This record gives sequence, C-alpha cells and structure tokens, in this order.
Amino acid sequence: MIKIKVPATSANLGVGFDTLGIALNIYNTFYVEESEFLLIEGVDKKYQNRNNLFMIAFDKVNERFNTFKNIHLKIEANIPIARGLGSSASFIVAGAIAANYLNNNKLKVEEIFKICTSLEGHPDNIAPAIFGGLNASFMYNDIPYSKKINVHKKYKFTVLIPDFKVSTSLARKVLPSLYSKEDTVNNLSNIVSLCLSLNDGDDNVLKLSNNDKIHEPYRKNLIPDFDLLKQQCLNKGAYTFMISGSGPTCLVISNDDSFSKKIDTSKTKNKWKLIDCKVDNTVVEVEEL
Repeated sequence: MIKIKVPATSANLGVGFDTLGIALNIYNTFYVEESEFLLIEGVDKKYQNRNNLFMIAFDKVNERFNTFKNIHLKIEANIPIARGLGSSASFIVAGAIAANYLNNNKLKVEEIFKICTSLEGHPDNIAPAIFGGLNASFMYNDIPYSKKINVHKKYKFTVLIPDFKVSTSLARKVLPSLYSKEDTVNNLSNIVSLCLSLNDGDDNVLKLSNNDKIHEPYRKNLIPDFDLLKQQCLNKGAYTFMISGSGPTCLVISNDDSFSKKIDTSKTKNKWKLIDCKVDNTVVEVEEL
C-alpha cells in the first residue's frame, strides 16, 4: 500500500488572478493498493467509481503506458469541497502520482504537472499541490510552467471557511468579459509587489499590494459577510484579506499563528470555520506503507 498526502491550495492571492497559488497545511490523504476490483472508500457513494477525479487522473496516466489497473482506494478528505481550497486539484494530483508510481515512476514531474493541468483546466492550484509553497504559473503553447517563490517565515495564514458553497462556474459567470487598461495595469503592478513583499517580509508593501480589480469586486457579492470580516481582520492587524480561489473561503495573512482567536463571527450571516495554517513547502511524495 502507498500513501499520498496532498495539501490544500489557495489560488489567486488577491491580485494574482489565475496565476498565483499557495500550498497550506490542510490535507487530503490517499491510501492506494492494486486490487482485483475497484473499491473506493471515504467519499459519497456517487463518487465511488471511475468518475471520481482521482480515478480520472489515475486512468489518464495509465493510458500513457497502455495499462489498466483496479485499485483499493481509501480517502481521508480534510479539504472542504467547493470552497476555494483546491479540493479537486488534490484528487487529480494524487491520482496521477499514484498511477505513475505503480508504473515505476516513468513520467517526470513536469509531465505529471502537464497532465494534471490539462484535467484541471489551469495550473494555479495544480502547481502548489505538486511543488508546495507559493507558485506563479502560466501557460505557453498549451504547456504549463511554474516558478516557486519562497515565502518569508514570519507570515502566517488563516482560512475562513463558510457553511455554504460557491461553484467555480458561478464565480466565473459574475466576472466581466472585458477589463479596462487601468484595472489591468493595476493588477500587473500589484502582483509583482505582492510576490516580492511575501518573499522579503516587507509588511508595508504587502498591505498595499492586494488592491485587486479583476475578481474580488465581483465575487465578494457572493459572500455576504465578506466586507464585515475583511474590515474586522484588517482592524485586528492582518496585513491583507482576500478571497481564496473562487471562494467562498477567505484567506488572511498576518504574523500571528493564532489569528483566528481574534476574529468574532457572532454577527455574521453565515457560520464560519476558522483554521490557522502555515505554508507547506514540500513537494508531494509517495510513502510506502
């Protein structure tokens, strides 16, 4: 049996729309062994088949080797679904890595990255799920590329997870089809400063460089408590507050590893689960049990 642990990922990081993603120490864990029949445990019955994202990626990699395998798969899922924390990416990455391992690791990690991105549709969650840490990703000639950026050790992360879901398709639908030159330049200039300040620990620039004009002004309307929580967190000393991925989870960056204790959700319209996190910088690996 093998074990694969894949971290949650938070994409966009405010101004880094469809570009930035960071791995956090919340995990989905997958236990895999070859079997005569397909057996999947740990998810709803409707996902206990080859339409499970894990199995779609697993089968996609096996196609490269003209092999077909059944497995016994146990899933310990701690990344919430449809909340903007990369749950789907974790299943895809784990499935591809499991299949590659069972085929003697014939594919390099760059090829795994490419296959996973083709299934997910974009690399911003896939890259940190595979490589760990903060990643800036882009596509060129249908091939994904990613650069890993070291995050200063003093920065801590808190996720605020509400009791409702927002589908990625709905979050995409509320965005405009065209943006002004001013809004585009705004995000281009801010994303560079955001990455540099996260790297070198410049708190003042970090506070100023999350002035998103591309998605947050539109998607925050899908999160009833967004403005209330954002203002509260900034008042309590957070450096920045942003939507995680396409939402509705929100992400706080601070220097306090227990920042969640400062947040009061008693006046919010929805119930929120708060988790203090750290960056996971490790490359995802297979562990033999």
